[in-house]
Amino acid sequence: AVSDWLGCLFVGVEYSGKINQWDIQTGKMIATLEGHEGSISRLAISEQRGLLFSGSSDGTVGQWDVQTGQRTATLKGHEGEIFCLAISEQRGLLFSGSTDRTVGQW
Repeated sequence: AVSDWLGCLFVGVEYSGKINQWDIQTGKMIATLEGHEGSISRLAISEQRGLLFSGSSDGTVGQWDVQTGQRTATLKGHEGEIFCLAISEQRGLLFSGSTDRTVGQW
């Protein structure tokens, strides 16, 4: 996931459950976000709210404050891997799709 507003690139390190944050200008890694037990499958950024969302094979969605790098919430409700994330900035909602054939609205 890329955010021009923040000048950052976020990359999920698939099997480690970690997310690396890179500075676009310098090309240097500036942070590693940790908290998932499974591999990272999807990332989405809400620039309006300053949040990064991460979907994982552990069936959870992580919510991260992009300024501090702190995990601010763990969204649970799926029984399978998260395979898609979509943000509606206008409505302030996040949607997640899972291999358990459900869609979460957060």
